[in-house]
Amino acid sequence: MEKTKYSLGYRNSYVLQQYRCLLSIFTGFIILLFMSNTAFALATNPGAVCSNSFSQGSLTNADYTNLVSAVNTNNYVNILGNAGGSIPLQVKMTTVESSTSTVKSNFGVITTAGTSAINIQRTFPNISAYTDIIFDFRNALTSQPIYLTNVALSAFDIDYANSNGNTFDDFVEVTGVTQAGSTISGTFQPITGSNIVFGQPPQGLQGLFTRTASDPNCTAKNLGTQCQGSVQFSQPVASVKVRYTNTGYLNSATNQEIDLRVDNYCYVPQYIFTGTVFDDNGGITAAQANATNDDITSSGSIYTNKPNYFNGVFNSPQESGISGSTVKLVNCANTATTYATQIVNTGSPIGQYQFSVPIATFNNNTNICLIEEYSGTAYPIRTTSDNRNTGFTTTTYLYSNNDFGRVIAANAALVLKKAQYINNCPNTLNYTDPSLNTANNGDPKTGFSTGSISNMTPGQCIAYRITATNRANIGINNFVMKDILQKQGVNGATVTSVLTNPPLSTTDYTISENPAIGVNGEIKTKSLTLTSRSKRDFYFNTKYGTTVDTQ
Repeated sequence: MEKTKYSLGYRNSYVLQQYRCLLSIFTGFIILLFMSNTAFALATNPGAVCSNSFSQGSLTNADYTNLVSAVNTNNYVNILGNAGGSIPLQVKMTTVESSTSTVKSNFGVITTAGTSAINIQRTFPNISAYTDIIFDFRNALTSQPIYLTNVALSAFDIDYANSNGNTFDDFVEVTGVTQAGSTISGTFQPITGSNIVFGQPPQGLQGLFTRTASDPNCTAKNLGTQCQGSVQFSQPVASVKVRYTNTGYLNSATNQEIDLRVDNYCYVPQYIFTGTVFDDNGGITAAQANATNDDITSSGSIYTNKPNYFNGVFNSPQESGISGSTVKLVNCANTATTYATQIVNTGSPIGQYQFSVPIATFNNNTNICLIEEYSGTAYPIRTTSDNRNTGFTTTTYLYSNNDFGRVIAANAALVLKKAQYINNCPNTLNYTDPSLNTANNGDPKTGFSTGSISNMTPGQCIAYRITATNRANIGINNFVMKDILQKQGVNGATVTSVLTNPPLSTTDYTISENPAIGVNGEIKTKSLTLTSRSKRDFYFNTKYGTTVDTQ
């Protein structure tokens, strides 16, 4: 039997003509009905609850406006109902029409008594046609699906007759997609004073409708309780689909409408730590790398004008991640206390790691560090510290770009080159004399040279110039240069060399930490800083060639 929806005025007139004896009864009923609508407008969804450890959120009025403005744009909208940032939620809203003949009268926002909802008006070409409204949830911090618990929704104005002579029978089906990828139906949440039921009409679907014994038109408009049907999901979901159609009890469909609200969602706040272990080569490939190239100025040198080389910063796409590392989330004060451990990605994106942990993980500790450990051999040299303090606070949920840099041995920052000058052991020697420091000098008897020594006269001296070049774009701290003077019988040495005049420079050396004049031992500089992209020379003179072992 066809059921026709009428407006209230038309229906009263019709009833008055047919059933005058019931006029007083109907009049009293109508009065009570209007009073009921006023008293019970917009009931709280009984499923809108969250456990103690969860943050609770719901869409704000502005969220509805923003979502509707972005519908079918494939864009995610940042949700303001994010519980003070503890629910990093973005939502993408999409509508799908089963028929191109469906008349889309409205898809917008209505606001009643300061409360907004999404209004959908449709004229379907047949009773099986439908409109799907799909909400996809995404983590705003990671751009990955976010699984919200206790997601609760309400549909309003179900079966409300919005004009005279409407023929329809509203049906609202609400389903969600779980983390396992399965589709589940929302669980019905009975509302006091509502005549909305939940069940299976002829279509065999699970949803909200008004097919009761008396089957009245729903007279409650403006988000009224009588026409409110609510559901809640028993499992976490990353998307929700609301299908608006007809029950199938009637043979045709005309202009009809409903309103939708997202009443609730819960989420355990997650603190996210991300980063990449990367090759800090600045674009200098393994084939181009040279451990002995100390040229940082010539245009032809690969180490000239390389601002991203060995700078401690992940410069993508010029630089890429590397595998072989393990990253730990630890207590800074006691690094043996490990909260989480992860091997960095070996696939795409290579070298990346990500921790997502609740606050309970830290057991009230807020001093949180990340430690990187490398198990391979290809990238032995660090360009960053292995320990990073995250600067953790309970009100900040994302800690990104905690990157750890490494390079191959051939791309090491420090290059040491040793030059030698045969001299006659003067008490004074001007190490920096330009005549002793000519470029490409091949004769160590005429000045500092990397050439080999031959035909040396016993009792002569050898002065050394050790040039330390920092090729990196960061400084080298705590630099100490050491050189052990040869000693007869040690490592095949046939003679003993001793320190000789001129005395060591007090700028570079601590005198008390070095051999006295005439004594063999280890030459050691102070702990120094080599600034980025710089060279520094260190000098000392030794007496060589005596067969007397002074030790």
